[in-house]
This record gives sequence, C-alpha cells and structure tokens, in this order.
Amino acid sequence: MVRERTDWEKYLERWLKQVQDFEKMKSAFAEEKAAFEAEKKSEEWGREGLKSKLHVAEELLSKERADWKELCKKDNQRMYAARSKITDLEAQIATLKRKVEEVETDKGRVEAELNAQVARKDKDLAANDVEIAELKRRLHKAYDKNESLEIDLEAERLKAATAEEAKQRADEARDISTSALNVAQNN
Repeated sequence: MVRERTDWEKYLERWLKQVQDFEKMKSAFAEEKAAFEAEKKSEEWGREGLKSKLHVAEELLSKERADWKELCKKDNQRMYAARSKITDLEAQIATLKRKVEEVETDKGRVEAELNAQVARKDKDLAANDVEIAELKRRLHKAYDKNESLEIDLEAERLKAATAEEAKQRADEARDISTSALNVAQNN
C-alpha cells in the first residue's frame, strides 16, 4: 500500500511537472506565435515554418497525453488488483464469521446438553443419597433390633441357666430330702 502511495505521489509529481512543462511550452508557444506574427508581418517566415513548429508542438502534446494515459492505465490495473484482493479478503472474513457463529452455536448447544446432564446426575445423586439414607436407617434399625434380640437372648440364656441351676438345686434338695426320708424310714 505504501509502495502504491509512493507510486501515486510520483505519478502526481510527474503529472504536475508535465502540466507545468505544458504551461511553459504553451507560453513559449504563445511567445513564438507572437514572434511568428511579427515575422509573418515581415514576411521572413513562410507558411511551412509555422506548420513545422505547430506539428512539433502537437507531437509533444500527443506524446504527453499518451504517457499520461499509460500512467492512468497502470494505476487502474493496480487499483483493480487491490480491489480484487479486498473483495477476496471480505469473502474470507464473511466465511470465518459464519464459522465462528457455527462454533458459538455448537458451544451453546453442548453447554446446554452438559447442563442438562449435570442436572440429571444431580437428581440421580440426590435419589441415591435418599436411598443410602434409607438403607442406613434400615441398617441401624436392624442393628438395634439385633442388639435387642441379643440382649433378649442373653437374658433368656441367663433365665435358662438360672432355671437350670434352680432345678439342680431343687433336684439336689429333693434327693437330700428323699435320702433323709429314706434314712428316717429305715431307722
């Protein structure tokens, strides 16, 4: 872009110089024309001399116009190439914007799906927590019942042992009283 600008500035400088040269040549031409008119009056110059000067001036002018047209043509080509590049870049930008929008849409959709999955997992965890709490309650209840049954069993064992002991004592007491009665009957 800097190169194009410097070329453009050089082109403008050349064009201004050509315009100045043209103005100088025009004033020189006007002076020569005045001189010619003076000479024509004196009839030293003929018609052919004037035609050759006019022809030289016209050739110079046509050459300058051709140069100017060539510079314009080159400028137009550069501008067209730059415009083509700009158009291509704008198309690429539009494509990239579409891709970014698609990615953002996908990102939003994925985030929504993940949030839904997290919510479902949270509900599942809450249900599992409730189930675990219920199982713990049942376990504690069963443990407490088991302890109660063990205590009752121990109490029953103790009663049975006490009853067995009492029975043995009663049997011993009966055996003693039977033997005392037998001894007393025998005597």
